[in-house]
Amino acid sequence: MTHLTFIRTLFLFLVAFSICKCTSNAQSDSILKSITVSPVAALKGADITGEHTFGTGLDLGFNVNKFVSIHGTALTYETENWKSGIVDESEIYGRANFVKYAKETFVLYGKGGVARDWTNDDWALGVGLGAELRLNKHVALGSDYTIRAWFNGNEKDSLARAFVALSF
Repeated sequence: MTHLTFIRTLFLFLVAFSICKCTSNAQSDSILKSITVSPVAALKGADITGEHTFGTGLDLGFNVNKFVSIHGTALTYETENWKSGIVDESEIYGRANFVKYAKETFVLYGKGGVARDWTNDDWALGVGLGAELRLNKHVALGSDYTIRAWFNGNEKDSLARAFVALSF
C-alpha cells in the first residue's frame, strides 16, 4: 500500500509541475535550471508544543519565476524504529519569497499548502515561514517552520525542517 501512495504523491507533483511549466513564461534554456532537489531533516511536534518526532525526506521544487515556486515533499518519521511506511507524509505547497538581501543571497519566504498523513489517513492545511542562505548559485542552506491543522481528528501540530537545496 505504501508504494501505491508514493506513486500517487509523485503523480500529483508531476501534474502540478506540468501545469506550472505550461503557464510559465520562463525564457530559460533548460527546464533543469528551474528545479531544486533538497534532502530534508524534520522535527514534527505533537500539539504544536508537545513531543517531537525526527524525520527525513526529500523536497522537489520548481521555480515558476524569481519569487514563486511549487514544491512536493515526501517524509518518513522515526516511528517503530524506522519500520513504518516508506512515505509517512507528503506535502504539496507554494512558496513566495518576501525579502531578498545582500544580492539575493539571503531570502525570507512564506509557504502554504496541503499535507497528507498516509499512516493516519488524514489531510491538513499548513502555513509557515522560512529563511534560506544561498552559498552559491547551486547550493543553499535553509530552514522553515509550519503549523498544520488536520481535518480528521489529528491535533494541530508543527513541522520544523532544515535542508540543503541543490539546483542545476
